[in-house]
Amino acid sequence: MRSSLQAVALWGRKAPPHSITAIMITDDQQMIVTGSQEGQLCLWNLSSELKISAKELLFGHSASVTCLARARDFSKQPFIVSAAENGEMCVWNVTNGQCVEKATLPYRILSVIICYFWHFSFPKVTIQPIFFLILSLISVSF
Repeated sequence: MRSSLQAVALWGRKAPPHSITAIMITDDQQMIVTGSQEGQLCLWNLSSELKISAKELLFGHSASVTCLARARDFSKQPFIVSAAENGEMCVWNVTNGQCVEKATLPYRILSVIICYFWHFSFPKVTIQPIFFLILSLISVSF
């Protein structure tokens, strides 16, 4: 027997506010992710006909989202990184909508840049990707 867990959001006649402050699209161009002034992330499906439909609303930040970036090779590991004005940073699994890691830095995060470098080691021929996360920070007292 297979079981699955699906997030369900319930609200009244109007959806909660979602004033977009950050946006990204996945490499396969099938999903758009937006961050909001209210601190939520929204996952949107993008069809081949360019129709957009809301998939999930994710809650994890207590301040305005400033930036979004993919965390790995998105086709193999569907993770994104989000950062907020108050220094909060979350790593999200967009398959199930869970925040898998959260940290708070004593800085205001302006942008997240994901860089990949390749390491070649000899005499064995092994190639390993080395992952770097570069944060653009402003020192601010919270």
